[in-house]
Amino acid sequence: MKKPEPLVVPTLAEADTEYGALAEKYLALTKEQSEVKAEADALEADIRARKGPAIRPAIAELIGETVDTSLLDRPRRLAVLRQRVADLEAAAEYIRRLRDDRRGIASVAACGLVKQEYGHRISALVAALETAKAAYDHAEEILDVLEREDVQVGYMQPTRSPFFSGKENGMSRLIADARSAGHVA
Repeated sequence: MKKPEPLVVPTLAEADTEYGALAEKYLALTKEQSEVKAEADALEADIRARKGPAIRPAIAELIGETVDTSLLDRPRRLAVLRQRVADLEAAAEYIRRLRDDRRGIASVAACGLVKQEYGHRISALVAALETAKAAYDHAEEILDVLEREDVQVGYMQPTRSPFFSGKENGMSRLIADARSAGHVA
């Protein structure tokens, strides 16, 4: 049996452009959130490591002292960064929910793109199973004849499969499922 060509299954983003745009936006937001959080954490560590001046710059100037005024803006900058992290987190969560809501539509589109090929493969499976069932039944004929003659067939160590045996076997259920799903005629 010839092995079929490998199937390239589309991602949800490839199957549905709106889902793709939401997924891309979510990744961009979470990436920025991570970067801003790292910047805020570094700034907070710097604030702890290098304390701000004990006196205000105006007072330092009056008494002839110099103060590093760049240290004074750090708490305000940290507050801005922490707010940005919170805003990015909220935006990412909102986009995640929209993306998750769109997953069903994107899944239908992805399945639609490969359904025909899946049907071909299931048809091939059903044909192979029907051929295997015929071969199984042919082998079973020997056992049936022996059993009708009251021969204890256990001495042959027969191979019997519930997948093929009986009217309501696994193979029949699989084929019925494939037919009801429209994969085979």
